[in-house]
Amino acid sequence: MSKWMRVLVGLGIAVLACGIYLWFFGVQTFMALEARYIARKMPVVKKVPVELPDLSASQASGKKLSYFGYEFEVPWDDIDEVKSRTIGGNKAIIAFQSGNVLSVWSGSPREFVNTVLSSGKIDQDTFRQIYGDEALQSDYALHRIMLGTTPDKITPFVSKRDAVSRGMLLLMKGISAPRGAESGVFAVRAGEFTGFQYGRPLNPPGGLSVELFADSGSLDFIFGQKVNGSTIISQLDINRILHTLHKATSETVADASLSK
Repeated sequence: MSKWMRVLVGLGIAVLACGIYLWFFGVQTFMALEARYIARKMPVVKKVPVELPDLSASQASGKKLSYFGYEFEVPWDDIDEVKSRTIGGNKAIIAFQSGNVLSVWSGSPREFVNTVLSSGKIDQDTFRQIYGDEALQSDYALHRIMLGTTPDKITPFVSKRDAVSRGMLLLMKGISAPRGAESGVFAVRAGEFTGFQYGRPLNPPGGLSVELFADSGSLDFIFGQKVNGSTIISQLDINRILHTLHKATSETVADASLSK
């Protein structure tokens, strides 16, 4: 066999091998490369929820607050009543004289799930086929599945279906992750709620928020710390809110309504 014939045969074998590879693994390879690209642009997708290293709570003098049918304690007693307000029936802005701000948002059950389905990019039956019934049950279930997805779980050797579904979850994770999540994502619990803390207390401050989910709905706590302010928000302060969060009594709800 001549030299050129051997070259042509070798080239044909290489093309055939590439064709076979692309037929069986082309989609997965593309999704794996796309996952690495997303990770470079949005490093938060590499984070997975871990347990908080410290569950102790602040014992400082504070104040009991009640919003949206729940009450909790904050370890600060310098609330600025003039600047604090409730907006639209589902959002409370609690300002402090230190310059810090705590925002509390109330959401309905499956609000995140419904938002994903209403985007028009995927219908409920297709979503169920791809992610299973569990992902449709609650916002917490969908968040847990989404946050557990990382780029290294998308390889050329998973099934096409898994590669595409994980790629979609990874993109959702990067887009929906709150500011500050790059510094850590933590699994948290608060009474009937389970959820996630995005970010860790930093000085200077970064983004820091907590999303909590229950059958009755969701609560989001967004912490705003004043740069170079007198009060630094600590993990113990956040834990104080989580440890004391519970349903308000009817008397507490009535009193809170009268005070607004």
